[in-house]
Order: sequence, then structure tokens, then C-alpha cells
Amino acid sequence: MNIMKFVIITPTRNEEKFIEETLSSMLTQTLLPLKWIIVDDGSTDDTSDIIKKYMKKADFIEYLYRENRGFRKPGQGVVEAFYAGYEKIKDLDFDVISKLDADLRLPPDTLELIAKSFKNDVTLGVAGGTRFEKGGKNKDFRKVLVPKGFVGGPNKFYRKQCFEEIGGLIPRAGWDGVDTIKANMHGWKTGELDTIKILHLKPTGTAKGEGLAKACEKYGDVSYYMRGYFWYFIVRLVGRSLKNMNPRIGYYMMKGYLNSLLHREKRESDSFRKYLKNIQIKNMKYWINLAANRPK
Repeated sequence: MNIMKFVIITPTRNEEKFIEETLSSMLTQTLLPLKWIIVDDGSTDDTSDIIKKYMKKADFIEYLYRENRGFRKPGQGVVEAFYAGYEKIKDLDFDVISKLDADLRLPPDTLELIAKSFKNDVTLGVAGGTRFEKGGKNKDFRKVLVPKGFVGGPNKFYRKQCFEEIGGLIPRAGWDGVDTIKANMHGWKTGELDTIKILHLKPTGTAKGEGLAKACEKYGDVSYYMRGYFWYFIVRLVGRSLKNMNPRIGYYMMKGYLNSLLHREKRESDSFRKYLKNIQIKNMKYWINLAANRPK
């Protein structure tokens, strides 16, 4: 029986509060990775000390430090750190490559179930666990609702062939949406697996130095870059604002979109745009059907 070989790259920056959860949950996996490169992107806290402590417990962990640049680069910085780690593993013989955040709690059978899914469906190109984040009045862990076929950036697993066909990850915010669309364009299936419940301990957009304004402006910029329907962007803008009862969310999303429009930022190709618009129509039908069939 052939065992699928995993290589994992974890870009991290100042994650002393959460990275031990990720490290300990990786060491208890029923299927261990061939290599795990943890790229410290200039941490100024105790992140490096925690990683080095766990390196003594597992020989598959490798630590790579990048000089502190003094500021965050949302999206782009993560991809740059990812590729610094990729240089360490690109010549290894592996089946699956993962970009994994350093603030996750993974079930012990995560890699085993990912491997099983790839083996059972040779057309599956990108997969990940279903993400849960704290929210609501009681701050309980709640499922993060995402469009069908989307896999959130915190835990992404790519079949090697798929990763190579899509040209890897683009070095900008929005990489974790572009990759799944490009995978679909190449005929690969993508999506989260309901059998894997992953706890995201530090929700997206809450990193120090980011905050609500920057996170929402980034969403607007990404929407402009991807060239989907403008009405779809407006629906998402209104939906997010209403869900969180915060009109500032919509304001900052629109600000990010218009700022990119004003500066005529680079955008995706016409073929990507056409395919994305078809996906957005399907997503809208999916959301409407989900709402219509929600238990009252």
C-alpha cells in the first residue's frame, strides 16, 4: 500500500500564543509529514523558541528564519515566506504540498483523511478541513461558511500535479481564492472536507497591525483584482455588513475596491474573469438554496 507523502510549509509571524497548539496537534497525527518547513517571517516574540523546542521531538520539522522587515504585507508576505520554504522541499519526492497556518488545532487524523480523499478521487486537486472560528455572543466556535468549492487560506492541501498546473500561488492578497478558481479551470475538483473539523484560533483579519479597516479594504482590493461581477461584490458587501451589524465593514470594502480602481491595479485575465463569473452565479444559487432550506 502506497502512503501519500506530505510536505507542509507554515509561514508564521509572532504566533507565540497559538503555535504550540499547531505543533502539538501535528506531532499527534496518525500520518506524519515527510517534511514540515516552518518559516519564521521575522517574529519578535517567543515564536522561535517554541518551534525549536518541538524540533527536538520531531526530525521532520525544519526551521527557517527571515529577517524582520518591520511591517506586515497581507497576502504577499505570506506567499513570499511560503516560497522561501518551498525552496527547501521542491526537489523532494512528495504527493501533497500544504500551506498551513500556525494558529490551528488539528484533529489527529487530519493528514490521514486528506490522503484518503486524494486517493479516493484522482480529480481532487485542492482540499482542506472545515474551519471553525469563535464568534457570536457566547464566542463559541462556529463553522465558517464559504462558497462551494472554496478552501480557506489557513489550511490548504494541494495535489502536487494540481499545484504545478496552476503555477503555484500568486504573490498578493487573494491568492487563496485565485488558486481554487485556476484549479477548477484546469479540471480539478476543490473543496473543504466535512469530516475534518479544524479550529482556527486566531480568525482572519485579527492579526496585530491589520484590524477591521485593513482586512475589509483587502477584500475590496481582491474583488477588484479578480474581476468578478460588481453586483456580486455588492451582495457580499451588504451581507457581511448586516451579518456583523457594522456598516463600517461595507464602507471599508468599497474603499478598498475603489482605491484599486483609481490606481488601475493589475487584474486577472479575461479567461479567469469569464470562468469566475460562472462560478459566482453558481455560488449565488447555492446560497439562495441554503437559505431557503435552513431549518426555522
